[in-house]
Amino acid sequence: MARTITEEERARLWLNYATEYNSRLFRKIQERFASLREAVDLFAAKGELFSALPERVLSRLSEARQPGFIDRLLEGMEKKNIRFTCPGDERYPRLLAEIADPPSVLYYIGRIEPDPDLSLALVGSRHPTKYGVETAKRFGYELASAGALIVSGMAEGIDACAARGALDAKNAVCPTLAVLGCGVDVVYPQANEKLYDEIIERGAVVSEFLPGTRVERYFFPIRNRVMSALAHGTLVIEAAQRSGTSITAGYAHDQGREVFAVPGRIGDEMSAGPNGMIARGEAKPVFSTDDILAEFSCLHVPAETRPEANVLPLSSLGEDQRAICRLLRSAEMSFDELCEELALPIGTMNACLTELQFSGVVLALPGRRYAIDTERVKLKDV
Repeated sequence: MARTITEEERARLWLNYATEYNSRLFRKIQERFASLREAVDLFAAKGELFSALPERVLSRLSEARQPGFIDRLLEGMEKKNIRFTCPGDERYPRLLAEIADPPSVLYYIGRIEPDPDLSLALVGSRHPTKYGVETAKRFGYELASAGALIVSGMAEGIDACAARGALDAKNAVCPTLAVLGCGVDVVYPQANEKLYDEIIERGAVVSEFLPGTRVERYFFPIRNRVMSALAHGTLVIEAAQRSGTSITAGYAHDQGREVFAVPGRIGDEMSAGPNGMIARGEAKPVFSTDDILAEFSCLHVPAETRPEANVLPLSSLGEDQRAICRLLRSAEMSFDELCEELALPIGTMNACLTELQFSGVVLALPGRRYAIDTERVKLKDV
C-alpha cells in the first residue's frame, strides 16, 4: 500500500526536481523559507524572490508547478516501486544525514537499513586482477556474514565482486546496498542487470539522481560522496594511482570516516593506489576481515560462516616461501626468529612474507610475529 505523501513532501519533490542533484542549492533555497510549502506558494505569487536562480532551475520550478506534475511523478515512481526519503525522515540513513551536504531526496528501490551496526564501502578498479576479484569477494562475504552492510557503486570490477560476495552470505538479512550514478530505475552497467535484481531482492539500490536520469561521467564523483557517507569506513581493493577510488577515499577522509587498503604487489599498476595511500598514511593496511572488525569492535565473523579452508600444496610456493611455511606450521615466529633460523636476507624475508600475506597463507600478528592462517588455508606436502 502506498504511503500518504504530505504537502511538505510534495513541495520537497517540486524543489528537488528543479535543483536536481545540487543539494547545496536546494539547501540554500530551503533556508530562505519557513517551510518548503511556503516556497511553493511564494514562487507562484512573488516570482521575483527566485529571480537570481539559474534559468534552467527557474524553468524546472515552473514545470514542476504545473497542475498534476507531482502526481504524475509519484505515479511513475509507484509503478517502478521507487520510494524516497529525506533528512529528518526515520528511513533516511543516519550516517548520510551527518555530512555537510546530504542529498535533499534519496530515491531507492528495495529495503534500506537506516542505522546498521557497521557499514563498509568496498571500492576499487573496474579492471581488477584475479587477486583483486578474489579479495573483493572474500571481504564482501566475510564482512556481510559478520553482519556488516556492504556499500558499493555496482560498477564492473571490484564493486560488483564485493556485492556478489556479500550476497553469498545467505544468513545476512540486509547484506548490501548499491549507490548508483544514475536514476535508481536505470541499470548501469547493463551487464550487471542480474546483480541489480539480486541487490534489490535482499538490499537496495539508492540514488540522489531523479528517476530516469541517464549516466553522465561527471555524476560518478557526486555518487562517490554518497557511497563514502553511507559507510563507517571505506576499503580500497586494487586501484590505479589516480582513479575514482581515490576520490571516494578523499570524501571518506573529509567526512571523518576510516579508510583501509589491501596492500598489493610492488610495481603492479593496480597496486599503486592502495600502496600509495598506505605509504602516505591515508589508509590503514589490512590483511584480513578481522583487521577491519577490530577497528570497530562491534562485530565478528562467526566461525560457521567462514569459507572452508583451501588446500594449498607447498610445491606451488617458491623455495624460500616453503621454508618459511614449514617453520610456521609448528608455531608462530617473529620476523627476527625467521631470519635467524633460515639465514635469509632481510629484503628477501620481507618480500616472501608480504607475498604470503597477499595470498592469504600467512597472518601478521602484533609484535611483528607471523603464523599460518589455518582458517583459510591447509598446507599440504606434495
